[in-house]
Amino acid sequence: MMAKWVKLAAVATLALGISSAWAQGVTHEGTVVDTMNGGGYTYVQIKEADTTFWAAGPQTEVSKGDKVAVVEQMWMNEFTSKTLNRTFDKLLFVGQIDKK
Repeated sequence: MMAKWVKLAAVATLALGISSAWAQGVTHEGTVVDTMNGGGYTYVQIKEADTTFWAAGPQTEVSKGDKVAVVEQMWMNEFTSKTLNRTFDKLLFVGQIDKK
């Protein structure tokens, strides 16, 4: 029940574009390694220094090789996107994906 509520809260947070109560506010900047759209969201795999991670935010035009910045709102483990038919080991939800 709690996991379902947290997922709903994450979706509501993204939909409203507001920061959540558990927002970390840490900014990550890196290069888009991979990207895909699904269900009104853009998923981007970002390489930041020696780390690569997936982030999801409102649908945005981005391409592989673009420099982007995202601000942490909430991390989810084992997040499944039904639209993409894919489970992400760890996914960062963000309010927006900014091209640099």
